[in-house]
Amino acid sequence: MAGDERALVKKEGGNRRERREKEKKGKASGVDNTFRRTWDKDEYTEKAEARDKAEQDEEESALDAKRRKRLERDPLHQGIIVERAQLKQRDFSLDLTSRLGKSQVITNTTPLNQQAGYYCSVCDCILRDSASYLDHINGKYHNRALGMTMRVERSTAEQVRDRLSQHKEKKYESEQIDFVPDGFDRRVLEQQEEEERLREHRRERKREKRKGAQEEEEEYGADPDMAMAMGFTGFGGGR
Repeated sequence: MAGDERALVKKEGGNRRERREKEKKGKASGVDNTFRRTWDKDEYTEKAEARDKAEQDEEESALDAKRRKRLERDPLHQGIIVERAQLKQRDFSLDLTSRLGKSQVITNTTPLNQQAGYYCSVCDCILRDSASYLDHINGKYHNRALGMTMRVERSTAEQVRDRLSQHKEKKYESEQIDFVPDGFDRRVLEQQEEEERLREHRRERKREKRKGAQEEEEEYGADPDMAMAMGFTGFGGGR
């Protein structure tokens, strides 16, 4: 009987130990984040390829829209001209400074040609600075819209001689108008002459004033009371 009791107590003690161990394991259970994470490479490769393709399609659609806009303004593709003309020199001056330093209110409804920057009426676009504007109007697409190629007509020897003669005559005329033989600019010389005339005029007025004072002093010098009464005192004072 005593042996059975001891065996029962031992068994219960073993069961308690097992329960405690299970409880400890249960408390320690959770997310095991000690292992190295793995990725589905095929899935993310497909996602990256899809993203690249979407970006490429978006860029191509934007380029297609730009090409369509350029073709719409190209007189050759519209059938207005049969052949492009060769590149010609502009016969007008560019206005790059008329809006410099001015302020303007711009809203969402402001027309493109009234917004800040340089507007090109040929291509219906706005350029934000003068450098971009010059690059644009000297570029291929702008001149294509004007019906010209980027090829320049080859000049003959006679045309070159005529142009050199024109520049030589123009230079000679400018030298005759703007310069004098001693090398001074004519405008500077005229300014110096004007200043000299003003100085001579002031000297002449001083001489006349001094001469008038001497004559009055000689006329009324014998009678100081009369000179004082006439207001001529002080003439001929310290110089």
